[in-house]
Amino acid sequence: MLLGLLVDMQYRSSFHGRRRGSSFGTIATTSVIVLVLIGLFVYGIWWFRFRVKEVPMATTPDSITNVLTASPVSSAIIAASTRTASEAKLHDVTGGSSSATITRETDDGQFYLKLKATFPEIDREKFFYETWIIRQVPYDYISVGDVVTNDEGEWVLEWIGVEKKYDAYTRVIVTLEAKDENPDPSGHVLEGEYE
Repeated sequence: MLLGLLVDMQYRSSFHGRRRGSSFGTIATTSVIVLVLIGLFVYGIWWFRFRVKEVPMATTPDSITNVLTASPVSSAIIAASTRTASEAKLHDVTGGSSSATITRETDDGQFYLKLKATFPEIDREKFFYETWIIRQVPYDYISVGDVVTNDEGEWVLEWIGVEKKYDAYTRVIVTLEAKDENPDPSGHVLEGEYE
């Protein structure tokens, strides 16, 4: 029986020893793997942040003159975005004292019209002033809207269109229209043309 007890104790101690040994081996292996992963992570951060980036010598300016000289690309961009404007004086064709100045501008593909005029007062419940732009060849005309008064009492109009579509419309007419639902132009009051 004593022999049986000694064998049993030896068996248990060797079992516990094996268990501890395999547990220690698993912890050691896991620790090594975690340390390797942390090392790779730290190296990856260092590589992306602190590695030397090679800059080609051709793009590095050698003097302040090279920096300040416009390149063909920047000149083209500046030319494309430059605002162009022209102005036309409209004169009274009725023999009255009405007059107007209309400015057309193009800026980044947009076409702007701005009109400022002086007109005699009209009965606004029956009449209104309407502005038209005209293309001579091929002949076409477009209404760009009613002339209204602003807060200062000036007769004004602002209109926005597409640049290339309206460049050929160089003649401007302002008509006095009756509020009769007729979409066609009526009696001319002012006329003018861009030069």
